[in-house]
Amino acid sequence: MKLRTFTDPMKYLSYVQPFLEENEALHSLPLGLLFRIVKKQKNGEELGKLLLGTIEEDGRIKLCFIQTPPHNLVLASDQNLSEGTLNFASEKLSKEYLFPGVLGEKTIVEQFSKTYCEFRNCNRKLKMNQRIYRLDKVTPIKHVDGQLRKAEKGDTHLLKEWIQLFSNAMGEPFTDVESYERSNQFIDEGTAALWENNGQVVSMANESRPTRKGTTINFVYTPPNHERKGYASASVAAFSQYLLDKGYQFCTLYTDLSNPTSNSIYMKIGYKPVGDSIVYTFEG
Repeated sequence: MKLRTFTDPMKYLSYVQPFLEENEALHSLPLGLLFRIVKKQKNGEELGKLLLGTIEEDGRIKLCFIQTPPHNLVLASDQNLSEGTLNFASEKLSKEYLFPGVLGEKTIVEQFSKTYCEFRNCNRKLKMNQRIYRLDKVTPIKHVDGQLRKAEKGDTHLLKEWIQLFSNAMGEPFTDVESYERSNQFIDEGTAALWENNGQVVSMANESRPTRKGTTINFVYTPPNHERKGYASASVAAFSQYLLDKGYQFCTLYTDLSNPTSNSIYMKIGYKPVGDSIVYTFEG
């Protein structure tokens, strides 16, 4: 068993892509991150310090790990990874690197974080418990007044406000500057969609981290005064259909398991669970 690291994101993506695409929906986060990093690399943008690597046994990839400091370590593997391999990974990485936290498929991260904290003499704190969903075909829902449209420059300040409120609700609050930058990014890249009813914007969603066959919907937000009117269901259903019509084979999204309402909404639209994801932060 050995730990292998890479300095060239393009070479790393080429090396791990077949492994990750064995379950592209489950691994949409690490794949999407790598596609984004490689795009920046090709554009000559500054990448900063990256940690890209694998744990291998008998010449086969068993685990992929990615970190874009100061963010959490991202782990990806098949769901039958042995405890011995995870312990090897925890020991090796804990000796050489210090991480603020870790995220990935639940069973893997549970074991890795436990062992990592034993080696590092730190504590772990559960930050988020999520479910990963995949949609291949939209299930029709009852009619909701309004229509979907792309976000435009005139929506910048509204998006900025909603992005900030969304980030607060997720427990990872953005600053004013970060929210404004993200709003401009969504509009410039044409990834944000808004549900509008009688000239009033009532819900938003965003496309992020496209992979070879699929893409992810995130930043789904409806302000409290417009909740329970079906706007989130309508916007996500219409946006998902729009993305499938563009040529994607499937859409993925992450939900907070502590919010049964959103999980129920997405399943009615046609999203089906493919796995659970968990986030731990490390303290001390």
